[in-house]
Amino acid sequence: MKTFLQSSLLMLACAIPATSFAGSDSGFYIGGSVGQSSLEAEFDTNAKLNEDDTAYKIVAGYNFGVLPLLDLGVEVDYRDFGKFKGSEAIGSADIVAVDLFGVAGLNFGPFGVFGKIGYSDADVDAVVENIKASSSESNMAYGIGAKFQLGSLALRAEYEKFDMDDVDDLSMFSVGATITF
Repeated sequence: MKTFLQSSLLMLACAIPATSFAGSDSGFYIGGSVGQSSLEAEFDTNAKLNEDDTAYKIVAGYNFGVLPLLDLGVEVDYRDFGKFKGSEAIGSADIVAVDLFGVAGLNFGPFGVFGKIGYSDADVDAVVENIKASSSESNMAYGIGAKFQLGSLALRAEYEKFDMDDVDDLSMFSVGATITF
């Protein structure tokens, strides 16, 4: 019994530094990003819209800090993809969304990479051949990114893709920062 107790205490003592390191990146975070969004869409009238615009997002999340090298978290964001303007005959589209992601990442010192998958609830206001249309839909969204951590500040670069009905391609590349509390 004495050997079992000593072994247990030794294992506990060895686990304490790993546990404190694992939790060092955990916590609630907020941030924002700005970047470039891209839209490719073909409408029933054979009109095509292939445009880019400046986009931004505001993000909040929680990182659970489960293991020393592995980050697991959840993230919610509001994003404005911008206003995509085609020719007078084709029209325009304005897209905003609220997204919910599960995030998994690997840390290599101050550098890290992450992937995310979730759902996007997008509102689209479009004008196609002088006909106004609005729609709201929820679809899959996913992305990849890299970060550089400086204490509680993380600088991030991300590429995200959104599956939407009636849209061939909707994506966003952004750079930004988050701060962990």
